[in-house]
Amino acid sequence: MRIERLDARDDVAMRAWHDTFLASHRHERPYAVPMMLEEVRAKLVADRETERDLAFSGLLDGTVVSVGFMHLSMHDNLEQAFVEVHTHPAHRRRGHGSTMLAHLEQVAREHGRTVLVTEVTYPYDAQPDGAGTGYVAFARRHGFAFALAEVQRVLELPADEEQLQGLVAEAEPHHVGYTFRQFEGAVPEDIVESFAEIVGTLVSEAPSGDLEQETEVFDVARIRADEEVFAASGRHKFTTAALDAAGDVAAYTDLVLPRYDPGHVYQWGTLVRPQDRGHRLGLAVKARNLLFAQPHLGRATLVTFNAEVNSHMIGVNERMGFRPVERMGQFQKRLGAPRPTVRA
Repeated sequence: MRIERLDARDDVAMRAWHDTFLASHRHERPYAVPMMLEEVRAKLVADRETERDLAFSGLLDGTVVSVGFMHLSMHDNLEQAFVEVHTHPAHRRRGHGSTMLAHLEQVAREHGRTVLVTEVTYPYDAQPDGAGTGYVAFARRHGFAFALAEVQRVLELPADEEQLQGLVAEAEPHHVGYTFRQFEGAVPEDIVESFAEIVGTLVSEAPSGDLEQETEVFDVARIRADEEVFAASGRHKFTTAALDAAGDVAAYTDLVLPRYDPGHVYQWGTLVRPQDRGHRLGLAVKARNLLFAQPHLGRATLVTFNAEVNSHMIGVNERMGFRPVERMGQFQKRLGAPRPTVRA
């Protein structure tokens, strides 16, 4: 198998890469939610100072049989590289995935990274750490260790609006003094700075198990750069934020409607600042946001992921009607000392 760096501006190469990526994701997984071609391409062609995404094609006699993806943060978590390997179901058990993973490890070393992080999916009725499942066996065989258990949950839309209104009313007496702001698309200028501050703490405030993560560096420039990529990928965002007495963002939640992934809606980040917890703001922003967005969503499946230890947010989701359908484990691998050279 020959491995080549993917040029996402080459439409033929991009489509061949994504065909394998898609086939791998969906193999025996009825609730798979892979990125669509346009969403991947938007990430790969973006010119951002804070993040870099790389993709690789593994070719056998001109056919893409395995693909690799790598995400690098350039301003924080500088030891880490997030990686994915996907081999077409028709070409598995021939060593192609192992070859691609070895290539990604080498690229990570050349970028000065010492920790690889990946996500592995397995059925909901499996053990929380995926013990005994095929994809987890592959990860462990290549040196990855289990770090965090997550669960994928879904809610069929339209949701019961009377139930959502009841949740809003139930929470209201607990957050007197807070106001709510709802918007589509770009974050309004008057709250973008405090919005960036809370978004940057999402990975460190959310349960992370044994993952080695630090607070992300977010500022207004990064928010705006991400919004450009977001628009290019065909995604439309609905946001509800709770503001404190000073007008700063104390809690927020996002719903994402993808243009190129019909039938799905995604619950993205939800977070309440530590000093504002205990006021049922998580429940309030999530119920309010779904009420806000639902007229635009139609019949679809709303998808969310939660760390299995995040009992508070799981409780909120269950009260909204979500049900579990699949597990996902976060796994990581510590590499040896990297060489300091960097290549594009």
